Amino acid sequence: MSEYGYIPEAPEQSFGNNKGIFTPKDIYDLTRADKYTNYGQLELIETKTGSSVSAIDFTNLGNYNVHFLTINDYQVATDGQSMNMRFSDDGGSTFETANYDWAFQIGQANGTFGEYKATTGGSMEVNRFGGNASNETMNAYVYLYNLGDSAKYSFTTSQATSTLEYTARYGMQYGGGFYHVASAINAIRLLVPSGVMSVTSASLYGIRYS
Repeated sequence: MSEYGYIPEAPEQSFGNNKGIFTPKDIYDLTRADKYTNYGQLELIETKTGSSVSAIDFTNLGNYNVHFLTINDYQVATDGQSMNMRFSDDGGSTFETANYDWAFQIGQANGTFGEYKATTGGSMEVNRFGGNASNETMNAYVYLYNLGDSAKYSFTTSQATSTLEYTARYGMQYGGGFYHVASAINAIRLLVPSGVMSVTSASLYGIRYS
């Protein structure tokens, strides 16, 4: 018997066009060869780290409708700083400094909630009130939509978990935003408004759709 249950010979396999009855080994081999259809899978584009840097840039976004960004152990050198995001449509030569709208909620362990927002801002906040003391770190994930589509606005949703510097207690933050200019975004910058930051890892993924 030939591969995938076909006799006398197996058909050609390709992403989006699979035929046959597949064993786990078949699926493993075809996935490694990028020939097995599995829409929605995360594909790692790049992982970056930073120690005492003012920004981290991703200049290779690939061809995806949706991106997923994870940020691990982000910490600021100056108390009270936020982590912000900016977009570029020229490959990272320059980053846009206007036209960002964003809003999010902060919930603290003592039951206190607060709302923070901005229109036409110079960047988009992912979290705020970062601390510089031992273990005052932030972890987060961000979904990004429509980045490469020149006819659409670019949107984000995010969730962060951290120790808030001004209370030294746990806080969670969730929200989103958008860049309200229709443009083909091809680079992302994570930055701290003032001073420097350290990030154990920041990983950018694309979500497979074709």
